[in-house]
Amino acid sequence: MTPTSLKRLLYALPLILFVGVLAVLAYYNFHKKAQYEPRAMVGKSVPTVVLDDVQGGPSSDLKSLLAGHSKPVLVNVFASWCVPCQAENPQLMALKAKGVTIIGVAWKDKPQDTLNFLAQHDNPYVKTLSDPNGDMALDLGISGVPETFIVAPDGTITDKITGPIVPDTLDSVLKEVQ
Repeated sequence: MTPTSLKRLLYALPLILFVGVLAVLAYYNFHKKAQYEPRAMVGKSVPTVVLDDVQGGPSSDLKSLLAGHSKPVLVNVFASWCVPCQAENPQLMALKAKGVTIIGVAWKDKPQDTLNFLAQHDNPYVKTLSDPNGDMALDLGISGVPETFIVAPDGTITDKITGPIVPDTLDSVLKEVQ
């Protein structure tokens, strides 16, 4: 190899490395898996797991709580330690102000932490159930918090919202429950 050809190779090396990095990034971009959002429970009845009320009311299951409603109800799975849940709370309060019934399920949370969260961030729920071991959430097929289920009065899950309800999705959620 002559000194001139070695110089050319050194000048071309950054370009070769750049093209190589782009090729790797392009490969991973086109071969990545879609976000996993389990929706297996949509169209099925809510689980009949009996949970305690964090405010000391009687223990109950979701189907019993839904029986007295004529419109769909939101079932919001949340946790006091969940930052997106805190960000979602103003949208839940707005839905509550428009007459939407929301039942909260505190996932893997201590009841006192849940009560502190609700006192600090306002309480959008007509009833807040405690799911400290995650049994109900497991039966619902959640992948994390927050997740919200739209449930018909007969207990059938009609839709699932993965992640927080944000201002951009507030109107579409409101349409589904009215």
